[in-house]
Parts: sequence; structure tokens; C-alpha cells
Amino acid sequence: MELAITCGVILLVICYAVIRGSIDEKRRKETYQRRLKEQYGKFPDREYQTEDLESIPRLFQHKRAELSYEVDDITWNDLDMDKVFMMLNHTQSSSGAEYLYHMLRTPRMTEEGLDDWEKHVTYFMKEEQQRVTIQMLLHDLGRTGRFSLFDYLDYLETLEKQDNKKEIVALLLLVISIILVFANTSLGVVCMLFVMCYQIATYLKAKKKVLPYLSSFTYIMRMIDCTEKICREKLTDMSEYKQELETCLESLSQFKKGYHILMQMNYTTGNPVELLIEYFKMITHLDLMQFNRTLNQVQGNQQKIEELAQQIGYLDTVIAVGAFRASLPYYCVPILSKEAKELCLEEGYHPAIRDAVPNSFRQKRGMLVTGSNASGKSTFLKMAAINTILAQTIHTCAAKAYEGNYFRIYSSMALRDSLESGESYYIVEIKALKRIMDAAADDTLQNPLLCFVDEVLRGTNTIERIAASTKILENLSKEQVFCFAATHDIELTHVLETQYDNFHFEEEIKDGDVLFSYHLKKGRAVSRNAIRLLQVIGFDEAMIQSADRMAANFMETGEWEEV
Repeated sequence: MELAITCGVILLVICYAVIRGSIDEKRRKETYQRRLKEQYGKFPDREYQTEDLESIPRLFQHKRAELSYEVDDITWNDLDMDKVFMMLNHTQSSSGAEYLYHMLRTPRMTEEGLDDWEKHVTYFMKEEQQRVTIQMLLHDLGRTGRFSLFDYLDYLETLEKQDNKKEIVALLLLVISIILVFANTSLGVVCMLFVMCYQIATYLKAKKKVLPYLSSFTYIMRMIDCTEKICREKLTDMSEYKQELETCLESLSQFKKGYHILMQMNYTTGNPVELLIEYFKMITHLDLMQFNRTLNQVQGNQQKIEELAQQIGYLDTVIAVGAFRASLPYYCVPILSKEAKELCLEEGYHPAIRDAVPNSFRQKRGMLVTGSNASGKSTFLKMAAINTILAQTIHTCAAKAYEGNYFRIYSSMALRDSLESGESYYIVEIKALKRIMDAAADDTLQNPLLCFVDEVLRGTNTIERIAASTKILENLSKEQVFCFAATHDIELTHVLETQYDNFHFEEEIKDGDVLFSYHLKKGRAVSRNAIRLLQVIGFDEAMIQSADRMAANFMETGEWEEV
């Protein structure tokens, strides 16, 4: 009776734990579903660790050798595109984050795939329940942690293909020694102990070697499970996409066989039953044999595994871009054409700046932008460049309208001295400009070049700067090249007036304060507020008047008066 009561209590406890666990899991999912709905249309609040910023670019780095064009490191850093990526990164999985990053680094050069992309983004923006369901599946897939899936696959490539001949021979010897016990006990026991000791010793050595690779198998298995669940969803208007997923699954169908044995390799609770199972695995090498089979399957299907990761990443990115669109004050779907001869932006703004002032332009050639410091020149250039990248990547612009070609985009803006190489600012700057000049001269790609240059050759003296800047900008004013350059050198606006359109930003000094409108205006800057700003800050009045007189005299005569 007491035994029955004890068993009943144990059974009740187990049932309670199972039911409670099920309820907690249901609550967790419901809580996260609510969070997904509440956070949609808001900027992500995710915090990034150093290891995240190292692993997220791995897909892009993995495919970099195949690219004919990319947003290079200088341009990416000039535009602070890491920050833009973080604003966009509503993804739920590592595959999604890596795909989104890769997408932002590789602008489209043709219209291929744009119609499907737009259809898919719009679908998930409208279908909230379907979107949340897919996001939950992607969330369960999760992240790979410190390393990317492509790191794991690269590591697995370094391993030689394995077979199970040694393990099978050892297992046969063990069976023979057990049989021998019944024929000759002493000899059989000695042989059995010898084989068992050999198996345990080789198992521990091999297990230590293979354990680091189990994480990759785990993530691949989660991808397969996630994909199977995605394929069971309706996903209206995405039938072709689902077919591609199913094709990948067919190639990886053998991967799941024996997988539960493999995953027990690094799992033990320490209870007697688990210990017995662990010793059984040591003696038989069953999980090691399964590892070898799985390794061979992964190495033989690496391309399909990579393709599956990118297909999942695509879906995650589609949903993330819809969330980004919903977070903006307004956005537009760009009009892109290989026949376009101009670049048009209507009320474009910088997506990472709160309450940014919008600006518009329509250019058939380059522009020179003048104005004082902090008037908005650099921000304007970055805004135009970022919107061009977003137009050709996620097909979304922070603007009311965008029209343009499929540009190759380069910049030379936020440069600094290179401490690693010991190069001065000027050397770093001319190298950055040289790569733009080389790209402009490259005829292998038919796409026009769009470049953004902030303060041409600011790292050298005035006379040489103006002379060299004139020739550089003149070279960048040819057909199929659009150069947007900001400069303090008014002389350039006169010398290059036939090659560039002049625009400017201006400020107003009112009641002892400096007021910036941040509105782009046609024509060159004519104000000389730099000296007046000294007055606002509190410099000596006599010194300010003298400086103002010297500047006025130079503008009139072209010569500086002696001090």
C-alpha cells in the first residue's frame, strides 16, 4: 500500500511538472507574440556585443570573392551604416541578421527579383498573424552565438572525411570476445577487457575532438525543423519560395536519421541510468559513428545547407524590412531603371536622425555644396548616399519619392589618420579618392557611378588644394559619373561652374545665436558668417572687425593685406 502511495505521489509530481512546464511555455510564447505585435513599427532595442558585430558580417565575407561590386569598407564606415543596419535589424535569427547585412553591402545592379521582393514585403506588412507566426518560428531557430554558421561550416571543411571501419572492426572484436567468454572464460574476459579499455580510451580522445563541432550540427538541425514548419504554413503569394525551401529539405532529408543519438554525446544528468548509457556509448562508439555519418552528410551537402540558411535569412529579412518601413515617418518604394539619366529625391531625410529636415533635388550631373560648418552639408551627402543604398538593397527610401539608376556607390567623407599604417590624413584621403577615380575609369561594369566627397583634399594647403581639387572634380564630372561634393572653397564653385550645379546651406545669426535651417538652396554660399560666429562666441570685437575687413578686401582685390 505504501509503495502504491509513493508511486502515485511521484506520478502526480511528474504530471504536475509536465503540465506546469507546458503552461509556462505557452505563456512564454504568448508574451513574446504580444511583444512582437507591440514592437512592430518601432526601432529595435537590441544591444550588440562585440561577438555579434564579428559574426553578423560572415555571410557577406563568405561570398565576397564572388561579388563584382560591393559597398566597400570606406563607404560603409563613412555613412555609419552599422547604425543603419541596427535600425533595420528586426530579424529573429542569425540567418536573418547575416542575410540583412549581406544585402545592405551588395546593392542590386539590375531589376531581377524586385517584383517578388516587393510582393513578399507587402504581404507580411498586411498579414499580421501570419507574420507573427513566422517570427515565432524564426525566434525558436534563434542565433548561433559567438560564431556564424559559416564559421562552423568552414571549420567542418578542415576535417578529413571519416568512415566507421575502425569502429565497426572494434565492435566486432567486442562481440567476438563476449562469445569467447562462454567457450574459454579466462581468455574471453581478458580479450573483452582489453577491447573495452581500448574503446574507452579512443572514445574519450575522439569525443574531445568532435564536441566543438556539435553546435553546427545543432543549428543545422534547427534550421531543418524550422523550414519544415514554415513549409506547413499557407504563405499566400510565396509558392515559388516554398518550393525552393522544399527542394533544400529533400537534399537534407537524411540528416535527421540518428540525430538524437548524436545529440546525447554532450548530455548527461549524472544519474545511474545516464551513467550506464554513457559507458555503453564509450564501449560501442555508437554516437561517434553517427558523428562521422553526419559529418560526411554535411560536407557533401554544404552548398544546400548554405542555400537553406540564406532562404531562411531572406524570409527573416523580408519581415524586418516591413517593420522598418512601419517605423519611418514616411517612406517610398523607389523607381529604378537602367535607362535613368538623372537622380531624383523628393523630401528625403536621414533615417537615423530624429526630426530630420527633408531636402529635395533632381540632378542630371554632379553638384557642389557650400556653406559653413554645421550647416548641414555632410549630413545632406550622407542622407543622399544612404537613401541610394537603401533604394538598391531593401527597395525602401526615407523619402516621398526616389528615381534613379542602378549606381555603384562610393564615398570619401569621414576619414582619419591611420594609426596602424602610420599614414597621415592626407595620404589616407588621396588613397580614398584614387579608388573612386579608378572605379570611374572601370568600363567592366556598365552601371553609372555615384560618389560623395566631403571637403576635397582638406588635408593640404589652400593653393594646392584648390588646384588639385579642381582637376579631381573635373575628372569626376564625365558621363556616367555623378559626383556630389561639399566644400568650403568658394573658388571651386566658379572654376567648375560649367561642370557642376551649385547648391548651398546657410545660417542666420539672430539675437546672439546661430540658427540653421538645414534646407538645401540653389546657388553658391555668399555669406561670411564664420567671422561673425567669433562674435557670438565672445571674441574681441576689434579683432573681429579687422578680420572682416581683411576678408572683404581679399574678395575685392584677390590679395591679402599685410598685417
